[in-house]
Amino acid sequence: MGEFNEEPTQSPSKNGASFGANFELERGFGAAHLSSAVERFAVLKAAQSFASRLWERFGLSETPQTASELAVLKIRPQAHWSLVNFREMWEYRDLLWTLAVRDLKLRYRQTSLGILWVVFQPVAGAGVFALVFGWVAGMAAGKQSYFVFSLAGLLVWTAFQSTLSKSSMALLGNGALVSKVYFPRLLLPLSTLLSTLVDFAIGLVVFVVAGLLTGWRPDWLGLLTLPVWLAAALLTSSGVGLLAAALMTRFRDVQHALPTLLTFLMYASPVAYALSAVPEKWKPIFYWNPVTWMLEGARAALLGTTPVSGMWMAYSFGCSLTLFGLGVLCFRKMERSFADVF
Repeated sequence: MGEFNEEPTQSPSKNGASFGANFELERGFGAAHLSSAVERFAVLKAAQSFASRLWERFGLSETPQTASELAVLKIRPQAHWSLVNFREMWEYRDLLWTLAVRDLKLRYRQTSLGILWVVFQPVAGAGVFALVFGWVAGMAAGKQSYFVFSLAGLLVWTAFQSTLSKSSMALLGNGALVSKVYFPRLLLPLSTLLSTLVDFAIGLVVFVVAGLLTGWRPDWLGLLTLPVWLAAALLTSSGVGLLAAALMTRFRDVQHALPTLLTFLMYASPVAYALSAVPEKWKPIFYWNPVTWMLEGARAALLGTTPVSGMWMAYSFGCSLTLFGLGVLCFRKMERSFADVF
């Protein structure tokens, strides 16, 4: 018979001793880890306490200590005909600047000429007007060349047209933003003014260069009135643009009708010709057009011609303020439904 070999086993006393030794070892190891964790927690707690005292010392406490320190935002319904909430607009001034810079950067992105289009457009327009009205039609432009004469009118007209066109499309172009995030909707049309001012400044440099090359001499006293006429043009175009933007959310026909109306208004205003060249029977229509006096006033400031009379200046600025106020009121009245149409 084969032998049955059984491996020797440890006695219960030996097993107990081994288990006790292992338990003591693990308990010591766990105690060391627990002690280390407690020490780390104590260090972090001390650092947090020191940081809190430091923040409180300089009045920079991150968390309010009492309920009175908590910021309270009260949301109230707006009246149907309400004016601008200037406090809210001021709180969102960073967003206004961000939108304005974004519009300026995106305007000529992915174009070969880039910002040179700002120079090319008024120069090309003034060249066409000089060819058609100055050379073909034989209209006079006073002592200045017809190119400089028409360029002076185009500066203010381009600012007017650009502001009106961009502000009227501000809501449709940012429909996703309007429908998802709350902010003062007036910021979108008003943010387009920065790019208009930049374009006007570049166009003014082009005008000065072209004028000096053709013998133009500036009237420094008259030039002081140029910002006033520019402000009147921007107020008028912003008011009409706000009204068009609000109407465009409900009636998309405004989007297609506006370019045609702007073209008609350009030829019904003395952009490419002098007011004195208009026949007498049509002059009353031009007189009651407030854009006429903005263009004539800006041209007088740049070219030193006869300034606009005080009566028509007051009429022009009265129309500018009225149209801007009417545009703001209509925009605010229809603002509640903007997010529902996108």
